[in-house]
Amino acid sequence: MPDPKKRILFLCTGNAARSQMAEALARIDYGDLIEPVSAGSRPARFVHHLAIDAIEELGFDMDDAHSKSADEFMQEPFDLVVTVCDSAAADCPTWPAAKHLVHWSIEDPSFAPGDEAARLAAFRATRDDLRRRIDGLMEALRRSHPRRSDAELIAEGARILEDVMRAHGLKFDRVRETKAGGRSLAIGRFARRGRALELQASSGVVIAYYEADDRRLLHPHYMECLGVASQMRYPGLPRDPLDVFRRLRADLVRFAKPFLTGKGIKEFRRCADARKKSNQRA
Repeated sequence: MPDPKKRILFLCTGNAARSQMAEALARIDYGDLIEPVSAGSRPARFVHHLAIDAIEELGFDMDDAHSKSADEFMQEPFDLVVTVCDSAAADCPTWPAAKHLVHWSIEDPSFAPGDEAARLAAFRATRDDLRRRIDGLMEALRRSHPRRSDAELIAEGARILEDVMRAHGLKFDRVRETKAGGRSLAIGRFARRGRALELQASSGVVIAYYEADDRRLLHPHYMECLGVASQMRYPGLPRDPLDVFRRLRADLVRFAKPFLTGKGIKEFRRCADARKKSNQRA
């Protein structure tokens, strides 16, 4: 049986910006592992529009976000309570039903000076800082990772991607095992109407290919073609191989819609052809 999800509370003063973004990011990146919520020690009763914009840039909506009071959760059990500002840490120095309490001192981007563009840049910087901290937090929370065969890794990873792929009509085929170049290889594919995302695992190393007709591109090469390679999450340096799929999922939602919807296949073919010619010249 899978381990129960860990409950994490992100706490700031108003629950209008930092803790809201932390809750959203934790759910986006690790929703299969944790159940995040957020609250404010002195709730503002609104969510800052730039916090919403910064998260929705990632391709995920915040329609259900609303400011909540810490009092609502005071008696609830949590595996971890994370205060993301000094004021909240001072307001709530202890948490009776929490196993652990962690403090992050993060400046409030709501008070960033400048015009709307400059302020949005501050929210983006805070978002990215929070995301890095949550990655590190998850590494610390997971003391060990179960041993998986390559076939098990592909099957479990496919479940992480399933909601995104299903939304675009791509269905997963069974995992098959084969050999290539003397190496054992597990392969699984999401496919629809001449396009597919193929997942391969060998000795715990995962790679992802986009395919359309007879063209084929590795995930990083497609992201490079789209001009977003510097922003992609995949693959990172995770200890848990399943994190590769979690980070791939974030990239699929944020950047790969032209391929997933089929509307960008002509551009994908052009990119694949250009990549092939470049490799031939090399």
